[in-house]
Amino acid sequence: MTAGAHRVAHLTYGMLKSYPMMLHHNDLPPFIHPSLVSSDPENHDMEPLTNCMSLMLMISGGVRVNRRLFWRNVRQDCERLCAEQLNLDKWQVLAAMQALLIYIVVRLDEGETDYNNFDSLLLKTVIMMAQRLGCRDIACIAQATVGNLGLRMAWKDWIYEELCVIYQVINMLVYFEPAAMCDQPSDLVLAPLPASKHLWEAGDEHTWKAEIEGGSGIQTAFGLAGNGELVDLNLGQPDCTDAVLLHQQWSGNSPSASSAKWEQWCSGMDAFGGLVMLAASLVG
Repeated sequence: MTAGAHRVAHLTYGMLKSYPMMLHHNDLPPFIHPSLVSSDPENHDMEPLTNCMSLMLMISGGVRVNRRLFWRNVRQDCERLCAEQLNLDKWQVLAAMQALLIYIVVRLDEGETDYNNFDSLLLKTVIMMAQRLGCRDIACIAQATVGNLGLRMAWKDWIYEELCVIYQVINMLVYFEPAAMCDQPSDLVLAPLPASKHLWEAGDEHTWKAEIEGGSGIQTAFGLAGNGELVDLNLGQPDCTDAVLLHQQWSGNSPSASSAKWEQWCSGMDAFGGLVMLAASLVG
């Protein structure tokens, strides 16, 4: 790396490390939607994530003995998730992937110790949870029209997309074995990029629907190409076939892709935008 690229990588890594610190203060990182951990009785079971949040509060004081207990609980959570994987619904799997992301960042920050040295179990759990997500065709559900699935289902499933970007960014900084499972086209480094701030900050289904309708029902999908350029994937509201084509047949010369200006995306970017901008500085 050049000195400049090394500095950008350091800043990107620092932003990733800030996400567990936010949980120390009982705040949420930008890839966890507040609705998922609200007290709404209709919420799905997000136990892996709520366990993670409790564990992060445990180590917020920096007491060394708490670190040992923290990693013992993380190991037990990983073992439980692996053992129960076939019985987890898609919301529990999403919560598990969010929690595992936090644990991985904490592990990278802490370095190897005698009580956190179970990287193979962490990676195994990520791979198993990712395989469970793949079995459920989440992408097709998330991109279906609101009318076909009902407002609540479409809004909730849409939340999945934010998580993928962070795992992809981690793979830009360190060798991350589960990244080999991703069937994303080689021309794209990050895709799809986080959606607009107004959509992400919608507090309920009706607000989310109003934002969708305000944009004429079209969601512009952006991706970061290998040359560092922003690409407008121009998918609109695709059906499942279109979503598959995006992942399997996309290329820089595809008619569905066009050069896009960064300001177009930045004008509506959410709190995730800074991480994406730093990642873009590492490629090209």
